[in-house]
Amino acid sequence: MVGEGERAAVDPEAAKLRSNFVWFVTFFALNHGVVTTPVVIATSILDKRTAYTGNALLNVFTLLSALFFGAPAVSIMGLKGAVLFGMMFYCIYAGFFSLATFGHDAGWSPQLEFTIFSIGSSCGGIAAGVLWTAQGGYMSRTIDLVLAREGRAQEDGSGAGRAARQALTAQFSSMFAFRYLGIEVAAKLLWSALDKSGLQKWIIAALYASVGMFALLMQVKALPLATVETAAPEAGRAPAWASKLLAAAGEWKDPCIFLLAGSNLTFGFCAAYMNGYVNGTYGKALGTFAPTLLAAITVLTATLASRAFGPLAARVGKGPVVLLGACCFATIPVLLLIPGGCCETWGWWLAVLYVLQGTGRAVYESTNKGVFADFFPAPRDVGAFANVMLQSSSAFALCFFLSEELAPKPLAVIVLLLALFTPLGFAAATAVKQRREARERLGLMTAEAYSGS
Repeated sequence: MVGEGERAAVDPEAAKLRSNFVWFVTFFALNHGVVTTPVVIATSILDKRTAYTGNALLNVFTLLSALFFGAPAVSIMGLKGAVLFGMMFYCIYAGFFSLATFGHDAGWSPQLEFTIFSIGSSCGGIAAGVLWTAQGGYMSRTIDLVLAREGRAQEDGSGAGRAARQALTAQFSSMFAFRYLGIEVAAKLLWSALDKSGLQKWIIAALYASVGMFALLMQVKALPLATVETAAPEAGRAPAWASKLLAAAGEWKDPCIFLLAGSNLTFGFCAAYMNGYVNGTYGKALGTFAPTLLAAITVLTATLASRAFGPLAARVGKGPVVLLGACCFATIPVLLLIPGGCCETWGWWLAVLYVLQGTGRAVYESTNKGVFADFFPAPRDVGAFANVMLQSSSAFALCFFLSEELAPKPLAVIVLLLALFTPLGFAAATAVKQRREARERLGLMTAEAYSGS
């Protein structure tokens, strides 16, 4: 068998595509890591009403952007253009956060601070829906082009092409998650260090916004990969972007989009539950610095685990890795629901919950993205990845709103049920996919028999 390095040596274009993806991931991660820090620290810096409203608007506009803007933006601007658009709006978000932080320290009126951060948060939500939709499409398109250049396209009809694509999605999604999560944890720890040094918070925020802009400028050098579109529209037919307006909703007729939603919903709901109830009840009791440190443990765990999940998924398949992530998410509410409130006496052993959360997040950020790339290749990848963002953001926002209405235990039960659904949904989606492929092979064989006769 020809090794990966030998393939790259034989086909320079494949090597170029792989190198370009590393470049793309690095500066995508740098931009995202520095400009999304306000989500974590806004409530500790700004007026509470301003911070909570801003974070709520961020989630609301993320939902709207993923549903209505993500796919049309890709259709109009292309994959690279949509990525640059999202990164630019993230920089606007970071810049407005810096301005709101300066105004808070300078004694500006709460109304002005509220307006500034609300506008910035709305821009951040628009950025998230477009950026993550385009990121998924860019990864999927890169995989298709690499496979084509290396002569391992899925269309070879032998099954080897499908296996090659699944192995490559595992490799690329793991690579993406490792860099993305690694830079995120570095950004959080760097903020803490700069804050401890006595540097004014608005200056730190401005520096972060500048780094995000630098990443945006460097991303301009990424290759402009073309999207896979259907035939050119006939006269009088709506333009391509109009047909993409509800691309996310267009995938809802496929049951797999809902059967695979378990990882997205569980991650979103559990992340909101950990950041809200667990941090505020148990983490804060360890000291005011503890929630930030525990959050860093989560991201660090996700960074290291994602590095291992790529080779593991390529070796044993993505199903067992999805099951592992679901078990980690499920263990969190189980520990919290144990009678007697054991977490109250754990002390720093509470970090176990954050390690579990980080391992589950690693599956969500790496293997889960590869699963969607396997189930929804181009041209369906854009709409599918819009649904990934739509589902996780919906769960996050739902947990945020339900936290005001429900007690902690019912919320923990919801996390547990979503985690239990995840492997069952994956198994059902896999069965649906296998039946479809069997029907397609049967139809192809029938067509060839008729043509031969």
